[in-house]
Amino acid sequence: MRFESHPTKVTVLLLLFCILFNYKLLAAHALPEFNAIYAIEKFGIKVAQAHYQLSYTESGYKFTQNTKLSGFASALGNDTVSAISLIDEVGGNLLLTKHKFTQTGREKNKNEEFNILWQTYKNTLKGKVTGTVRSKEINLKTNSEVWEALSFQIPLMIEANKNIKEYPYKAILKGKIDTYNFILASIKKINYADNDYQALQMIRSDPHRDRQLHVWLIPKLNNIPVLIETYRKGKVHSSVALESVQFDDKAPLVSNTANDDDF
Repeated sequence: MRFESHPTKVTVLLLLFCILFNYKLLAAHALPEFNAIYAIEKFGIKVAQAHYQLSYTESGYKFTQNTKLSGFASALGNDTVSAISLIDEVGGNLLLTKHKFTQTGREKNKNEEFNILWQTYKNTLKGKVTGTVRSKEINLKTNSEVWEALSFQIPLMIEANKNIKEYPYKAILKGKIDTYNFILASIKKINYADNDYQALQMIRSDPHRDRQLHVWLIPKLNNIPVLIETYRKGKVHSSVALESVQFDDKAPLVSNTANDDDF
């Protein structure tokens, strides 16, 4: 049996296929897998703990959130929140394809579940959103990427850097497609897990009410949000602070319980 010393046409085609296949995986998996634990506070008191997990699928990401009451708040109720978003690479685009949100407890029904069917024929992007939001059926159409309250974190983590000022995203909010526009407001050095990092402060202002969402990202930690604050009438209403995070199989980073002056 004799082997050719030069590549055959079949070998070349196989190599090209492997290169293209690996490129697709790299494009879909621009972020590492991670597990993150957040403390949810209101009026300076921890009322709940949230677990976020990003894992790979064959075509993109599975992003989940599970939240339950903690401390004194857990004695007053057993409310829980669970959410799952599937983000897939479709026609070269990283797109939300499925979302489910479930809340238990005394809150009124905020459950939602919808799917997005995408068409990318001839470099066009069209999406059809169908499902149920707050007990109402929705049937929406979009010609651009669209996210929701959980999955918008994925493109923001991928794209955020100190050289880009604005980050406009479309999102499905309460069953309607609206604009989620973030502005890079400041860059500041902070301390997290006994290390100094440069952090980016992103602000989203509600165009209809006096409310803001502040998100602090750490570029050297894959733009993981280290602090998320909601403001109402210029005052902090609630905050979500990163307690610990583990990327892939690396050692976890644990918060050193930095005080407010660190931000």
